[in-house]
Amino acid sequence: MRRLGLAALALAWLVACSASTKKLDEAILYDGPQFKLKVVRYYENYPFHFVGEVFRVQCGSAGPASSPGHTTQDPGWVTLAGGAALGSKSAAELVERERGHFRRIDDQTLVWIGSGLQISFDACGEIRSWYPWDLPSELIEPAEKPPYCKPTGTVDCRKDDFLGDREASFDEIVVKPGGTVSFLVRSKALASERGVRVASTDRGRTWKIEPL
Repeated sequence: MRRLGLAALALAWLVACSASTKKLDEAILYDGPQFKLKVVRYYENYPFHFVGEVFRVQCGSAGPASSPGHTTQDPGWVTLAGGAALGSKSAAELVERERGHFRRIDDQTLVWIGSGLQISFDACGEIRSWYPWDLPSELIEPAEKPPYCKPTGTVDCRKDDFLGDREASFDEIVVKPGGTVSFLVRSKALASERGVRVASTDRGRTWKIEPL
């Protein structure tokens, strides 16, 4: 009997600690002739890690139409951005909050600005990203980090350089036909107060960095 009791307790503990994700609701952010954007809310339960609402901005078009999807991405859509949404009441509420991150260039071209910059020239068939923590180390004034972070530890904490008041801003965004994009990045984490100019001429496959 004692073994059965212990087994039941162990099973209950496993059930209580098992991870789960539940879709809550969704709302359209943009509905165009070539692509659509929507915000989808989920409730994630990852005991000892994260419990609460999260969101994903998803793009739907002919490009990702055959995408099988996964736990936090609907079939036929591709994820553009996401994050925590603790305390949110609806996806519509998040649409209004996130709308300012979106730039529609034309029916095929869009830019999303968050912790990095995402761009697509073919209505989300291919999305390319650039993040400030990918800059060469000599261009970054690193923040103080815990000892488990590299180089003393083993964890890659480069994102920590751009948290809080060190978050990067993206300005002077210019997108031209043929796959050309350029923008100015500023942050307290950068060695140059004037920032860096980032550009690509091949749809974001490669990036050129120019410190200012």
